[in-house]
Amino acid sequence: MKRRIISTILAVSLCASMLMGCGGKQEPAAENTPGTEDATDSQGEEETEGASDSQGEGEDGDGETQAEWDEAPAEVTWLLWNVGGNCNEEGVQSVEDALNEITLNKINVKVDLQVLDMGTYMSQMPMQVSSGDKIDLITTFPAGAGSYQAMQASKQLLPLKALLEDYAPETLEVFPEKVLKSTSEGEEIYALPVLTDYSNDGYWVCRQSYLDSGNVDMANIKTMTDLTDAFAKMYEANPGMKMISSGAQNLANSSGAMVSGVAYDSLGSEFIAVMVDKDPTKVVSYFETDEFKETFKLLQEWYQAGYIDKDVATRTDDPTVDTSVGSVFLGGNIVRVAGGDVLAGEPRQRVKLVEGYIGTSTIAIMNMAVPTSATEPEAAVKLMNLCYTDKDVKMLVSYGIKDKDYKITDGGVELIASANYAPNTYGIFGNTLICDPADVEVQTGQYIADVDLESLKYSPLLGFRINSDPITQEQAALDTVFAEFKGMVMTGSCDDTVYEDFIKKLYDNGLQKYIDEVQTQLDTWYEAQ
Repeated sequence: MKRRIISTILAVSLCASMLMGCGGKQEPAAENTPGTEDATDSQGEEETEGASDSQGEGEDGDGETQAEWDEAPAEVTWLLWNVGGNCNEEGVQSVEDALNEITLNKINVKVDLQVLDMGTYMSQMPMQVSSGDKIDLITTFPAGAGSYQAMQASKQLLPLKALLEDYAPETLEVFPEKVLKSTSEGEEIYALPVLTDYSNDGYWVCRQSYLDSGNVDMANIKTMTDLTDAFAKMYEANPGMKMISSGAQNLANSSGAMVSGVAYDSLGSEFIAVMVDKDPTKVVSYFETDEFKETFKLLQEWYQAGYIDKDVATRTDDPTVDTSVGSVFLGGNIVRVAGGDVLAGEPRQRVKLVEGYIGTSTIAIMNMAVPTSATEPEAAVKLMNLCYTDKDVKMLVSYGIKDKDYKITDGGVELIASANYAPNTYGIFGNTLICDPADVEVQTGQYIADVDLESLKYSPLLGFRINSDPITQEQAALDTVFAEFKGMVMTGSCDDTVYEDFIKKLYDNGLQKYIDEVQTQLDTWYEAQ
């Protein structure tokens, strides 16, 4: 079973092959979803504040307590997207029906759950919000017009603080204050991040057969420079094979902090950084830091020695399934990195080489929010509350109907092959900490639910984000330059002349103005703190 817990040391890459959706009822190109049995409320028997206007309670045929409401139920349209899984109209409808059995009873809300294909959601959801279509609850997309930053800048998200205090106090209690900074503007909250293990550590992962063939003991790998000797031994035993590759043309970013040991906050930018281990108040040109230069030099050495895939500069596919690639760099929490502990279909080992800072973009990559198109914001927040506090609701919309779409085994959550509902939505909404463990958690003995969110390593700049309005032209020009050079500079597959040309073109296209503007914004942000 695949669970995609999206995190960011590696760049988010949205492949066209993943743009497959559920076949289902077509509202605005959408679909519905119902579902779950054993509705055991993880909040206990308490109702949320704001849902207390029932006349009394009765019992259904099964003897379960049923609320009786003196008002017609509020109707909430909830949009999600299919994360490369499978679901059809029948499956979506059955989950929606089961979901409404819970929500009508607990919060007097009827849910129209629409599961769109990824491409449709990414392109149409923000436009539907702008045009005033009835959409009451969404998850912001990792990038583009549907991202938190874009929608917030366009004033498409409702302020939530008062609504959360009135209708979702239980949810506020489960969030560390630091985490909520990532989706707040001043004292106001505009979205709730997916609650999960935000660890942003850097790992080297290698196939066991390569380690064995080179007689490499993973216990001896302490730093990135130790890999040079390991690669030499494995390459000698596997001539012509690829020791390392990257489908994101991004080896430098996925390994940079591993080389120097100095973690940094990119502020969500490709070109700049704040080296928080050195000076958390200063914005610098990332590509000119000693840390990047050290990384670039090491990657050059590996490329010239033949250890790095010769096609890495143009490669866009997934090297983790390529049987000719021996190892990869991965970032994130241990469950994501473990990935079933196989690489290219065979056993692998992993070693953590750096503990990375958790920045604003790491946490706020996907967030539940109430858009300005909502006609039922109070009811939407009540539903949101269940997503963060009610295990039945979270499991239902994540996996479908128990024993029909998935089952719980000694090995964790197991999807049923014949399931009509498996959109892989586990990691894109609500609270993953209250779910039953996935198979990879059981296999590795590392459980998401065990994470202590308070103890994680958060960036001191948490909550700061760049306002690109004053530097829109520079941003576009710098993006173009980066796209031209990324495949070469970020993989070590070019010489110093290309690197120097890259730096010159960045400055020719406004890098200094970009740095100065962000520095001014950061100074202002610090003063406000």
